[in-house]
This record gives sequence, C-alpha cells and structure tokens, in this order.
Amino acid sequence: MKNSSVPLALIAACLALTTLLGIRPALAVRPFVTDDARVVGEHLAQVETSVRRDKSVFTNLNLLALGPTDRLELTLGFVDGIPLDRDQARIFSAQGPLMQAKYLFFEAKPNGAPGFAMIAGATPPWGLQSFRAKEWREFVYAAFTESLFDNDRVLIHANIGLTSGDSTVGTWGIGTQFRVHGGFNWIFEIFQNDPYGGDTGGAFQTGFRHIFSDKVQLDMTGGTGLWGNPRPSAYFGMGLRIVTNKLW
Repeated sequence: MKNSSVPLALIAACLALTTLLGIRPALAVRPFVTDDARVVGEHLAQVETSVRRDKSVFTNLNLLALGPTDRLELTLGFVDGIPLDRDQARIFSAQGPLMQAKYLFFEAKPNGAPGFAMIAGATPPWGLQSFRAKEWREFVYAAFTESLFDNDRVLIHANIGLTSGDSTVGTWGIGTQFRVHGGFNWIFEIFQNDPYGGDTGGAFQTGFRHIFSDKVQLDMTGGTGLWGNPRPSAYFGMGLRIVTNKLW
C-alpha cells in the first residue's frame, strides 16, 4: 500500500458522523462483515468505528484492538444508537462490551497458500434500553484470506463458524476486495448471519474501500437482505480504521 497524507477534514467528518448515528441490537454493524486472516501487529493498536442505517435503526460500533504479539489480537468494543422503529421509543441505547481474541496461524502468501486465523468472543447481557441483550452471546469462527496477483491486488476472504445466544446458528461469509487504482478498492460480499449478531439472515453488500496509507482506510457500503425471517432490510454503512505506531 502506498503512503499518503490523509485530509484532516475527511477524518474529522467521519468521526463526527459516528457520533450522530446509532445501532442495531447485537452489534451487527460492521461495514465489512466477513473478517480477514490478519491481525493488527505486534505492539500496535487499531481503532475502528462504523455506522449503519436501515429503516429501523441507526447504529454505531466502536472497536479497539491491541497486538500483544505479532500473531495475537485482543479486541474490546461497544455499540450504541437509536431505534427508528415506530413501535420503539427513540431513546439512546447501548450494548457491550464485546470481548474478542484472534490468533493468526498462517499469513497469506501472495499467489500461494491462504492465511488462516481463529476468532472467539463473547458479549455479556449488559446494556441500556432496547439494545440490552437477554443473555450471553458467544461466537467462534475460522477466517481464511487468499491474496492474488501483485501487492494484494485481489483479496478473497472466507469465514465459517457458530454463534450462540437465543439459539445457536451457523455463520459464514465470502467477500472480495479488488484494487482498481491506487488506494481505491471495490469490495463485495455475501454472508449468512453475523458472528456479532447471531441470526440476522442472509444478505449481500457492495461498495468501496479507500486505503489512504498503511494506517488509515475508509469503507462505504450498501446492501440488502436476500433471505431470512424476517429478511434483512436495505441499508448503507460507513467505517473508518486507524492503526497507531508502535506503543511500546
């Protein structure tokens, strides 16, 4: 990835937007649901904030990841927002903390063997107003990443796992990132349920990811449900990821 300066106004606008938007219960709000087989890196930290809107809710997910080693990533997060459903009061709601561990077994080799990581996590039944879960939610899944051509021109990600809560359901996702020009990438994915959200149905989404540098990237996506009962409604989302320098 090429290093470049990031307009401060753009970052400020993204951060300001995240304070205005809110959430879907059970933390299912990431712009890109299918995870990659990568970790933040030894002694680095990563901040992710993402927003999503559909006809029933504004959502905001915030994640802080730390890399104690070059293969282990530990994450804490929370979600907040405002329900928009006519049957619910428009009251600020929140849920968390999300606790997650990710271990990278194999890094992806360009045009070779895929990367492989295992992820496990849980969210307790804590929260405010309508986002508060009734019981613990646990999840575990495997993530694979295949890198094709030069400099990660095409990345293919695949996930498969289980999540428990009100019921135990299988989760899977397949997503791709294709570099169009410079730091601009087209992204597409299709997934069934969400490790963070449990039984959320099947959906697809598409959009773009702009990689400003190794430390800053911006995602914008839109999608809709394909199956499920109830079937997920149309939505759009946006996410900002910032990686720090080494902390120690």
